[in-house]
Amino acid sequence: MLGEVVCDFLRECGLEPVGPLTTVEDACEVANHHQLDGAVLDLKLGRNLCFPVCALLDARGIPFIFLTGYGDLSMIPMEFRTVPVICKPFESGEMKSALAAMLRLEEGLCVSDPASSLRN
Repeated sequence: MLGEVVCDFLRECGLEPVGPLTTVEDACEVANHHQLDGAVLDLKLGRNLCFPVCALLDARGIPFIFLTGYGDLSMIPMEFRTVPVICKPFESGEMKSALAAMLRLEEGLCVSDPASSLRN
């Protein structure tokens, strides 16, 4: 349900989400085979952590941010500790700023291309 809320928020920002995806397998498939401008990843997808997806996105040079309800972020591998983390429930301004930074947009703008695609 929260995935749908996040996707709705992304649409309101003018982005085109691919998802929500609820398993690491589905997310890996999208990360491998879709053209993406960026990704918003929940740390936990189904019963697994999203780090295999992160590795695929990183290898393709696709930026991403984490969205999580976890307070303890020590589970994040060292290679992904510089990735921005947005805590649930998120504030719209914080998410918009993170999206703008991830997509390298001017602060205050959400998107300049309504066809931009993100994965959740």
